Amino acid sequence: MPRKPRETTDRRVRKLYDESSTLAEGGRVRAVSMSFPKPRRLIALRLEEETLAGVKRLASERGLNYSTLMRMWITERLRREGV
Repeated sequence: MPRKPRETTDRRVRKLYDESSTLAEGGRVRAVSMSFPKPRRLIALRLEEETLAGVKRLASERGLNYSTLMRMWITERLRREGV
């Protein structure tokens, strides 16, 4: 099956954009608020095998990654401590 020349595809994309773009219709563009997660730093934490197994089990029951659950616990405790 022969490929369509790139020029034809580019033309089709431009035409589609011209026909469907908000700006092409003289529409208004509104600002969108975006937020990005704070950068995180990787740390090493030594835990007993049984402790890690327990955390992984609880995280799995909640549908979370175990490191996410531990981070949530630490953050929650810091808030409780007023830090």
